[in-house]
Amino acid sequence: MRFEVKMKWSEKMACVTVRDLPAKTLSALKKRAGMNRRSLNGEILYIFDRVVSGLSEFDVIRETRAARQLAALRAVAGKWVDDRSAEEIIAEIEGARTPGREVDFDIA
Repeated sequence: MRFEVKMKWSEKMACVTVRDLPAKTLSALKKRAGMNRRSLNGEILYIFDRVVSGLSEFDVIRETRAARQLAALRAVAGKWVDDRSAEEIIAEIEGARTPGREVDFDIA
């Protein structure tokens, strides 16, 4: 079977043609693209980028989560209004904590 995937870009980007792609591989790529809400082209670019950059799936997820957390923190930074000092707030948080459960580290 002969199948071609052509990626067309602006003048600064290269075009890549993939020849002789097995139908099973194409089907898996389409399924993966759908699961990730990407176009087939977008999924292929994502895979290429991940492989070339050396990032694992876990690394990508971790970076994405870190970026979201940072954006959320930046969105609320400097907006907290409270008449108490930082020490008073910390003391209240620590005072509200429960002692937890007893843990026995003896191995019999």
